[in-house]
Amino acid sequence: MTSRLSRRPVGRAFSTPPLHAPTARGPARPRLSHFARAALLLAGGEAAFAQDSADAGSSTAATAAASGTAAIVVPSVLVTGARAEPRTVQSSPTPVDVFSADAIDGAARAGLLETLNSLVPSFNLPNWVGFGNSTLVRGGQLRGLNPDHTLVLINGKRRHSTALLGAGGFTASAPADLSLIPTGAIERIEVLRDGASALYGSDAIAGVINIITRQDREGGSVQARVGEYYEGDGLTQQYQGHLGLPLGKDGHLSLAAQYDKQRPVFRDSPVPSTFLFYFPRNAAGQPILPSGSLASNPTLPAGATPDPREATRNSNQVFGLGGLQGFELGSLSADAGLDLGAGIEVYGLATYAHRKARAPQYFRHPSRDEVVRALYPDGFTPFSGITENDLSATAGVRGGEATGWRWDVSAGVGRDDIDTYIYNSVSPTYGLASQRDFFLGNQTYTAYTANGDLRRTLDIGGLASELSLGTELRQERFKRGVGDEQSWGHGGQPVLDGPNAGKALGNGFSGSQADTGNRPEDVINAKRHSEAVYLGLSLKPLRDWVVDTAVRREKFSDFGSTTTGRLATRFEIASGFALRGSVSSGFHAPPLAAQSQRATDIANDYANHQLRVSSPEAIALGAKPLKPEKSDNLSLGVVASPLQDLNVAVDVYQIKVKNRIATSTSFREALYPGTGALVQAAGLGFADGINYFINAADTRTRGIDVTLDGAFKGNGWGRLRWSAALNYNETVVSRVADTPAVLQAYNVPVFSVAQQNTLKYLAPRDKEIFTLNWSRNDWSVQTRLTHYGTIKRVGSPATIPTTGPWAGQREIVYDVGNLWTTDLEIAWKVTPRVRLALTANNLFDRKPATLPDPLLNKFQSYAYVNNGPITGAGGFYAVSARVDF
Repeated sequence: MTSRLSRRPVGRAFSTPPLHAPTARGPARPRLSHFARAALLLAGGEAAFAQDSADAGSSTAATAAASGTAAIVVPSVLVTGARAEPRTVQSSPTPVDVFSADAIDGAARAGLLETLNSLVPSFNLPNWVGFGNSTLVRGGQLRGLNPDHTLVLINGKRRHSTALLGAGGFTASAPADLSLIPTGAIERIEVLRDGASALYGSDAIAGVINIITRQDREGGSVQARVGEYYEGDGLTQQYQGHLGLPLGKDGHLSLAAQYDKQRPVFRDSPVPSTFLFYFPRNAAGQPILPSGSLASNPTLPAGATPDPREATRNSNQVFGLGGLQGFELGSLSADAGLDLGAGIEVYGLATYAHRKARAPQYFRHPSRDEVVRALYPDGFTPFSGITENDLSATAGVRGGEATGWRWDVSAGVGRDDIDTYIYNSVSPTYGLASQRDFFLGNQTYTAYTANGDLRRTLDIGGLASELSLGTELRQERFKRGVGDEQSWGHGGQPVLDGPNAGKALGNGFSGSQADTGNRPEDVINAKRHSEAVYLGLSLKPLRDWVVDTAVRREKFSDFGSTTTGRLATRFEIASGFALRGSVSSGFHAPPLAAQSQRATDIANDYANHQLRVSSPEAIALGAKPLKPEKSDNLSLGVVASPLQDLNVAVDVYQIKVKNRIATSTSFREALYPGTGALVQAAGLGFADGINYFINAADTRTRGIDVTLDGAFKGNGWGRLRWSAALNYNETVVSRVADTPAVLQAYNVPVFSVAQQNTLKYLAPRDKEIFTLNWSRNDWSVQTRLTHYGTIKRVGSPATIPTTGPWAGQREIVYDVGNLWTTDLEIAWKVTPRVRLALTANNLFDRKPATLPDPLLNKFQSYAYVNNGPITGAGGFYAVSARVDF
């Protein structure tokens, strides 16, 4: 079979149905309330806020022009969290953060995921959770839940998911990928920290991230940012452009483009000299097998001498995952709107992104059986890779002001197309005929959505109210294609040379090293559709009391129907002091890819098979049809402005999630004696392993969010603004799925303790962000301090230690948190249109803890823990320039 490397065409454009939720983009800009200011201050905005006057926009612009500071006027109107009329931050019955375009830019991060991680305390972005291509599409956690427990909207319309199941290392997750949206297209981001499935449907268990795009009719900007890490690596470049154009009399066409490129960062320890790369030599100078494990601990046998090449080898090989992957990403967006008259507007949004990314796997030293030494005499480091094309398009029409019924009808399509590769690898059973680069297969996810929404203000028994109702039709498709034959096949070639020359390579050596391709039996072509209706009612029983209710009924073709509801309220007890709270139910549909997943991973001496959950083999081993995850959310908060320039918000919450989806424990003969017979009964090799997707557990998450902000304005020395935001979050596993009897017989837990620990401990226990911003005339200085609390990790040593602090421990508990990082930006407005900035992220070069010694591999002298929010990359600095026109 011919390799498909670099031959696949770019995905085609689609013109079909579409995306979700009514969006109000705007009444005239209102007065900025204290809580609107609070949200902006929390975002670390760079410039003066709008004054509390009806002409806020013009007065702020005048103030900015006089002072030379960059002005930002961000509406306090919120789209997210209600189907009724948009509200200000102050009057919202649920907690919402609002981040301006300047706040996003001021974070100086590579993409929206990194930006949200630096701005939102309840958001966690782990770096690498596992190996392979799943690390190249990252996912962030809101309130410690899975990435696809947070719904992503763009202008109130549902964003499609990634095609890569297991994104970010979360095995059953397929979230929307925020990294693919150009930041220059964004006017603001609204983060709703509350369950909202009754409003928006599946996925909104932890909350909603709503991205509002720019709708400029004129002007634009270009910006460049270049930086690198303190050790002189990881060169990062970002170039942005935005242009606003008039469309008709009152319409707009807002265009944005962005290009990002990051080189990889490696922070692996040198390999100890006791770990041999080459075969040792006997007294006659002939190569012999080393002592210890050939793959994981080759050492010098008694009486042998090292190969002379050991003295000149490169001991700084990429032998672990301590660092950052490299990527190249280009993205485009176009937002258009045109007034047709009579209060009717036609609108549309299209985005496109193209990404290439690579991540290293473990170095294969040259004495291993899977190394074809004639091709790689000094070993090799395989690199997982993806080439991705992502496209979305939404179009709609709205109006109805004259009739009293405001309506919005829209349709759209989202498609993510990913080719997966392994580079600089080998398929050992093909010997000298092996490829070095392999196409592993294609994965494509497509979602078509159509929406119809109605809203009307009513008088119900003298109570001011607003009714909202609507429907959504959605169709999803997932396809996975086969990879190059050498990426999964067995060529029959034995070991070619060395002490094991002529040794047969079993099925565990099939396919390309590190990542193997999709086999013919792994091919998927699945689809499903869903229909939903919702009804919402917002009431105002008293002038200072707001009550929001909503109910939604949704039916899926593959697992049936579900109903969710929501009640949220806010009551202002006194001026500047209010209580708010909500209770809601939610759900998350199993990813379409998980419903039909069938995959094979190759290790050195066995293959692990993930069985399709509906297959007869999986059912015989206890698998059951996947159910949707369901949640119950409770939230209670207080908002207050006790002083003119002091704002406080405190919200406590509880989220119970039932039937969380994960992979079952992988079992095989070497780990659970006797299970080889089960594997053979499934038609697989005796030494192979098996797992499948399950509804693994129920969890309960409890936490608290606190935000405070204030400002001081001195005479002559500038303006000082500060904010403090913190999150405390704790998850417990309240129930684990029953282990099927067929597995109980061999002491196989269907969901292991190690897997439970990932649910509980991946996110920091607490996170605090403190921001201080000083500005005067043309200068501004911003400092952001972030504290990560306990980040608990649990590991099992290969050999139980007999001495030291971990003596006798089968599970070692350690903490990689309790870290402080500092970000600093110094900016200068050279002219009213030109801004220069110097940024340092992680100014003091803080790094996470290293692994406890008993958990190190033999090729490591130390290793940074790389699955937390802080990596071993260390400090980063950048310079940037922006020109407005």
